Amino acid sequence: MPKVYIIIINWNGLDDTLECLESVYQLEYFNFEVIVVDNCSSDDSVVTIPIKFPRVTLIRNSKNLGFTGGNNVAMRHAVAQGADYVWLLNNDTVVRPDSLSKLVEGAEQSPDIGLASPLIYHYDTPDKIQFMGARADFAHFSVTAIDDPHELDRQQVQHTLTLWGTALLIKRSVIETIGYLSDKYFAYVEDRDYSLRALRADYRNIVRPDAHIFHKGSKSTGHHSPIQVFLGTRNLYFVWRDNTLGYRRVFVPGYYIGMVINYASCLAEERNKAGFDACLNGCWAAFRGKGGGYDPTIVMPWWLKKIFIFSVACYPHFWVRMLRLDLTGIIRTALAKVQLKFPLVP
Repeated sequence: MPKVYIIIINWNGLDDTLECLESVYQLEYFNFEVIVVDNCSSDDSVVTIPIKFPRVTLIRNSKNLGFTGGNNVAMRHAVAQGADYVWLLNNDTVVRPDSLSKLVEGAEQSPDIGLASPLIYHYDTPDKIQFMGARADFAHFSVTAIDDPHELDRQQVQHTLTLWGTALLIKRSVIETIGYLSDKYFAYVEDRDYSLRALRADYRNIVRPDAHIFHKGSKSTGHHSPIQVFLGTRNLYFVWRDNTLGYRRVFVPGYYIGMVINYASCLAEERNKAGFDACLNGCWAAFRGKGGGYDPTIVMPWWLKKIFIFSVACYPHFWVRMLRLDLTGIIRTALAKVQLKFPLVP
């Protein structure tokens, strides 16, 4: 049986991590090791985890390296120890006993299968699927979530499939070919980037429908928190900039318009000023190429932010009209004109 290293990142999430480990040690697959990376937690994680689970290899980081940095530390350790696979597993998940067996079985079917994911179900509503993969659309710089398991059998989907890092099985050859997670993402959208990099290297990504895990979601930073909005907004720019050519003339305008419209609507409907500010600051960080963790000192200039706020407050009909525009159609038309000069990758 291939040797699998299961990597779990912990950051002040002791209860979730313990529940995750309880399920991991009930796996039917026996040839695995567990690495828990603690990202400088302030709770009792580093004391409690080794007591509860003495078989765990605990790596303690002196600072929070995020999802990317924490996983990269453990992935390097796993590769050095001869891992055939690494399984990135969120600490707020619970796995079924046969989930890893099914994933490895699927990944072993062909050498060109690089990444594999189980079906991810909601933890609180375990009969509802949370994620089963998404199709990358290089022509429109977007991904579309798959909502029909039968689509996963189509060969074309496997060559455009992007996966979550929630429970991502990575073949050793993929790491040797494309490297590790990009640290500039820190957290959020880094899994989409890694999926696209694997596709560009001629690997196929798969979802194993008979492998199931259960995911709580957004336990570390909070759903729609300013940190999540900032990182997600910024990283969405990075992922398409890094994985396509000719993006400047086509993607950049649509990106900024889309982000502003999205959170202008959020501001109007939910009065979520913190989220609106985080979105604009994330756009500014993307424009300046500032990667890494959340940096509250990266702030869009006040005069530029005032222009957005003023336009939203004083010209709501303009934004409503923009919301109704088919930006996808606009991008498609523009792309057709520049595609020969600026080919997409892949």
